[in-house]
Amino acid sequence: MRRNATCPTLVLSATVLLCATGCQTLSSRFLSLMGLSKDPLALALAMDNSPAAPVEALNPFPRYAALQKALGDGLGRPVAVDVCFLFQADLGLTSGLYDVADVTTTQYARLTRPETLRVLAVPADQQGRIARCAVLVVAANSPIQGVPGLRGKIVAFGPADDPRTHHAALHLLQREGLAKTDLALEVLPVLGGLKHMPDARSVAQTVASGGSDAGFIDEAAWDALPEHAPPADEPARDKLRIIGRTAPVPDRVIVASPKLPAETADKVSALLLAMECDHPDALKPLGIAGFGTPDADAAAAWRKLILPAEPPPEEPESADQSATESAPPPS
Repeated sequence: MRRNATCPTLVLSATVLLCATGCQTLSSRFLSLMGLSKDPLALALAMDNSPAAPVEALNPFPRYAALQKALGDGLGRPVAVDVCFLFQADLGLTSGLYDVADVTTTQYARLTRPETLRVLAVPADQQGRIARCAVLVVAANSPIQGVPGLRGKIVAFGPADDPRTHHAALHLLQREGLAKTDLALEVLPVLGGLKHMPDARSVAQTVASGGSDAGFIDEAAWDALPEHAPPADEPARDKLRIIGRTAPVPDRVIVASPKLPAETADKVSALLLAMECDHPDALKPLGIAGFGTPDADAAAAWRKLILPAEPPPEEPESADQSATESAPPPS
């Protein structure tokens, strides 16, 4: 009798300990092995430690609770949500510990083998866009008319590692024939660094006031700027002029492990795409309007925007060329 009474106590203690440490996947799977619940769908939330990440990102569980429940009800099985580092999400997707992962676009590009992961859905912003660009702006009275005119100029970028106002911004400059070293680079805090600003308002302000010759602003932040702002120190759209746009990229990407059965992946994707109609209350805490799916080439394009281009391989010398170069000169 004493042994029988101890077993449930151990089970309960272990479950409480795992839940307390945030390991919903391990605790839920522990319960399923004990026959106390169904096997969960494991969802990894990779921590966004970029400077632009909101404070709420430190504790995403309240924001994801309604979505977690809606997915669980639709699947007929529990959904376990774990907050983890990117390397943990990467290993978990590869091993099958995690069935699905919700990552930023920058994180998605840096996964070990993102091309093997199926993109299930991409969050859409309040305007219904699953991807959007950054606008390149100059002061309204600036003589600069296009990207080539930025050579030797001071350009303000958004937070470091931001997919739009950093990575896509550099890609736009490169596409127009400008390298990072063609700009007027910073001395502090890092010699030769880009001029990074903490938010869109700071970029707009430095460009409008003449502190920078141009700057990159997220399209959503640009739309949110007032058309007119009487105070001289307040940024507004009429004080700026758009001279370019980056390629569009999303905020986040939801991917499936290669080990997740195709029928389950299909169902998760369908539930997410129908969330706007079936469970709009689950979207409000996340600040999104719904989910969409990108076309087949979009995911590869996002990775190319963020990952540095690899140098072309050197051409091997042919045998004839090698022999010619090593032969002694004629007498």
